[in-house]
Amino acid sequence: MADVTRNESSAPGAYISERHRNPAELMAQAPRTNYTTAGVCAIIATILFGLLVAVLYLDWTAIRSA
Repeated sequence: MADVTRNESSAPGAYISERHRNPAELMAQAPRTNYTTAGVCAIIATILFGLLVAVLYLDWTAIRSA
């Protein structure tokens, strides 16, 4: 009786060449990064934007009433 060896290509989860791999799957496997700094900057930018809108509104009100 001959030994039956499994070929790597017939095994489930066969090896896929690097050039045929999905980049989205590789990106999903990358370690997560810390976005704390980006979150703080986004909050500061939102507050500054709100202040800018308020200043522009108050200035428009002053111009319109004159």
